[in-house]
Amino acid sequence: MEIRFYLKIIQRGWWLILVTTLVAVNSSLVYSYYFTTPMYEAVARFIVSPNIQNTASKDIVNSLEALDKRSIISTYAEVLNSHEIINSTKELLREKPNDFKDYTTSVTVLPDANIIRFSVKGPTPEVAALLANSIGQHAIDFVENLYVIYDINFLDKALIPTTPYQPQPAQDAGLALMVGLVLGVGLAIFKDQISGTLDKLSQRKMFDFESNAFTRIYFEQRIRQEIIDQPESVLTLGVIHLLGIQEIYDSLPQAYINQILRKITETLKYQLRGNDIVGRWSQLQFSILLPSTDALSAISKLERIQELLNQPISLEGDGVDVTLDPRIGFADRQGGESINVLITQVEKALETAMESDKKVSMYKVRPFG
Repeated sequence: MEIRFYLKIIQRGWWLILVTTLVAVNSSLVYSYYFTTPMYEAVARFIVSPNIQNTASKDIVNSLEALDKRSIISTYAEVLNSHEIINSTKELLREKPNDFKDYTTSVTVLPDANIIRFSVKGPTPEVAALLANSIGQHAIDFVENLYVIYDINFLDKALIPTTPYQPQPAQDAGLALMVGLVLGVGLAIFKDQISGTLDKLSQRKMFDFESNAFTRIYFEQRIRQEIIDQPESVLTLGVIHLLGIQEIYDSLPQAYINQILRKITETLKYQLRGNDIVGRWSQLQFSILLPSTDALSAISKLERIQELLNQPISLEGDGVDVTLDPRIGFADRQGGESINVLITQVEKALETAMESDKKVSMYKVRPFG
């Protein structure tokens, strides 16, 4: 299940993986070709052996045994790579103070052989080869009198390298491809997780937890969007006040409150059409929006809703019946009124329903005089 889950995420985020991979590969190629200085490596190899001319035949075997202990070869390697040898060679060769500042050296004693590998790396192949051979010759001259029974000589002099060891665009692009794929998959998973979290947060802002109706913020957004989409359209806005539970609301357990409010939401949704909207207007109030419906057409529907909500609600697990005594105020938008004007009209109609015996009240423009 986990594998299928992640495969679906990768399938949804394929474009992000593709873009990330292409960016990584192209960035690697651009950096390799335009922003990386080619570096070359020149390699010289040296061999250490007994000096036959200065060693009696009976001492040759002892000299070979000493070489097997590696101390002689390691000493020669350290001399070859010593700062004194390298710097003095550079001083003899340089014409300007910064001629060799970008060049580095390294030495390696090859295992199971009396061979020393000495390399010089730098931006100019000719200079790298010159340094490798010059430093090597300087080291040979220096150690001639150090161990007279041993010789160190060039096995292979450094040749001018023709191919840089870096950058390697193909290899770097391959590595960038792998990094891009991994990063792309990670971003796809991260995006999916973030999207899921944002969807949950969006739903929290959209729906009221207690009633499962739309929140007032989202409800008003829907009204505004309806007006924007159809500026001249007619719509009716109604607000339902639950007068019957006004005094006992704060004393009811949360579970009972949720039962009551969710049953109200179910009743309203059942009585309304598919494009009608139900919202939680305030703590004790619900709102309904009837698009493409004027107030006169909405009266019978709202009166039916008032009758249904006026029936006692039986609380599960307690057997107590709660009477809602709903009062409804509503108004329609026929003259291009703004949402604020429409809300004011509905609130005035609701005040009339609260103060009179008429439990469903429509806003009417009062005549002058």
